[in-house]
Amino acid sequence: MSIDAEFLMARLPAFYRERDAEMGGPLRALLEVIAEQGAVLEEDITRLYDNWFIETCDDWLVPYIGDLLGVRGLYPVSGTQAFGLRAYVANSLRLRRRKGTLPVLEQLAFDTTGWRARAVEFFELLGTTQYLEHCRPQNVRTPNLRDATQLERVDGPFDRAAHTVEVRSLPAGRYNIANVGLYLWRLQAYALQRATARAMTSLAGFYSFDALGRDVAEPLLRGEGMLFNRPRTEQEITHLAQPENVPEPLSRRLLHDELTALRQALTDGETPDPVYFPLDREEEGGPVLRIWLDDVEVPPEHLLVCNLSPLPGVVPQEWRRPPASVTVKSSKAGQPDKTFPGVAYLFLVGFDPVLGRIALPAGKTANRVEVAYSYGFPGDVGAGPYDRRPLRRDDEPLQGLLDPADFQVLLRVPGDHATLADALAAVIAGTRTLIYLLDDGTQELTPDLNLPDTHLAIEAANQRRPVLIGDLRLRGNLDTRLSLSGLLLDGQLRLDGALGEVNLRHCSLTPSKGGIRHTGTGSQLWLRLTHCLCGPLRTSKAIAGVEGRNSVFDNGDDLAFDLPDTRLQLDRCSVFGASAAGELEASNSLFSAKLNIARRQEGCVRFCYVPSGSQTPRRYRCLPDLVTQGLPTAQAKSERVRVTPAFTSVSFSHPAYAQLRLSSAQELRTGAEDGAEMGVWNVLQQPQREANLHQALDEYLRFGLEAGVIFVN
Repeated sequence: MSIDAEFLMARLPAFYRERDAEMGGPLRALLEVIAEQGAVLEEDITRLYDNWFIETCDDWLVPYIGDLLGVRGLYPVSGTQAFGLRAYVANSLRLRRRKGTLPVLEQLAFDTTGWRARAVEFFELLGTTQYLEHCRPQNVRTPNLRDATQLERVDGPFDRAAHTVEVRSLPAGRYNIANVGLYLWRLQAYALQRATARAMTSLAGFYSFDALGRDVAEPLLRGEGMLFNRPRTEQEITHLAQPENVPEPLSRRLLHDELTALRQALTDGETPDPVYFPLDREEEGGPVLRIWLDDVEVPPEHLLVCNLSPLPGVVPQEWRRPPASVTVKSSKAGQPDKTFPGVAYLFLVGFDPVLGRIALPAGKTANRVEVAYSYGFPGDVGAGPYDRRPLRRDDEPLQGLLDPADFQVLLRVPGDHATLADALAAVIAGTRTLIYLLDDGTQELTPDLNLPDTHLAIEAANQRRPVLIGDLRLRGNLDTRLSLSGLLLDGQLRLDGALGEVNLRHCSLTPSKGGIRHTGTGSQLWLRLTHCLCGPLRTSKAIAGVEGRNSVFDNGDDLAFDLPDTRLQLDRCSVFGASAAGELEASNSLFSAKLNIARRQEGCVRFCYVPSGSQTPRRYRCLPDLVTQGLPTAQAKSERVRVTPAFTSVSFSHPAYAQLRLSSAQELRTGAEDGAEMGVWNVLQQPQREANLHQALDEYLRFGLEAGVIFVN
């Protein structure tokens, strides 16, 4: 029931309604005030009812419900939508009923950390002299060298090979009788829907899954790749995670074997049951990847897994090409052989899940290639197909989505206009205009915009990641505002002259394309970035200020910030490159190169890593100062080396971009003011998650066993 003025008026006699209409509606006006307060009361009653249940209660009530169940107090984790302690409290009774079993330890790891997990009893993988009355035929001392798929899994979470005993404690030593390993995946999988594949300009018929054409920028370690599996939900608490349940990089071998088995089953007249390419497209998100050629989807049986590495010695560079068709011999008597595809005008499509490449047979082309796939990344920063709605506990003004009610004009692409260029051409100067991008496609940018007295906003729909190709140049006046949200910009953002305000939320700007540059006079311009991946920021003259939150600013070894006489405010940011600014206020941030701040009497640097030799305002609990105070010169030098940040990768195209190595000093991993790591991934609260798991293990681990956390990535 909804209480409003119409609801209350309908319960009055008709005589009063008629008299009220004759007098201009004073009674209706009174009832509108009463109905407004009644709606507030009704909403409050509904919220109180919802707060009885762990599934629907407010976040602040979760610890109280946990206390009623005797759940041990855990470290609070805030600032991320990916994880909360709600699941751990909700599952506490189910976990206790199965206390001490392997599936419970796996579920416990997932509930307390939010990372996908796989639990392994290492005694099952020990190579031992077997007892004749308890033979384990799957546990032979010499692995099967013909099983290439299993050899890829050696020493990983899905290893089945037998090992010699290791006497070291977990996680350094694994294979022992009392050891239980909890493998955790720190990277998440982000699914794109019908994104535009990038055509390789120098190679006809070759495409990249990545809309920017980014390739592997550095040698990948074993098990790493460009395309990731989209994890399938485990339906039962007793189920142990399998490869399809975790966000691991896709393997050429696994997909090749499944597609080969799929074609064989169709040839033999059997009903296949593939894992990665389910026949039901709606089942748990459908296949792990899909390809469309000119709006026609390529069926899984027409896909061919290939190694699309460049052919050695071929100039100009060329990849391998798949055949146009393949014939599968039937394994059943009476069943004819079958050719895929069976229609003359169709052809096979080759793809490489490790390198993220697509190849068409010789002589075949397509005007438009679209793909659906998942990529890996540590968290919800930068442009991505994740939920960008604000957290209820988040009070950052730039955190949430834009409100269409704040704008005079709303343009949808596609919908009101076919392309972003058409929508930008329709923007009228002097209006508040919101352009809403509804898909993951690629759009060409209008290079030059002159919009005085205008607030222009370009926003991706929630859980979408459109790509904009080209530079975006904006000119206007002091009443001009620009807001970008959820966009991947493969170009430079160029701001000219006097502007009022520029806000970027959950955006990615390719660092190699120049980042953001302001030229001319703009003393009142504020530039604000939150949850962004960005290149360098440069201004030719002073502007009012630059504010960055939960962001990465990357310019390699060159200047990441070149802001003469400008105020710079950073919180939970990672900066790759030197920095020069007028003033600085920084908290919980990492700087890879020296800083040179002009006015050092103002501002403060707190809980940051600041390289030695930097010229900054006063510092509070910063590294390496914190660990070198009062030490002899030689020991201080050693300590500075020890706490120097080391990253999994500093390449923009790498899945673990800007992620601190696990071997990094503990002072870096827990040095922020909230006890989490310094830098952009402070938002993930990783030390708190790991501590919660260790604290909860004592209650659920059997006596005599030792459990250890092993990070897969």
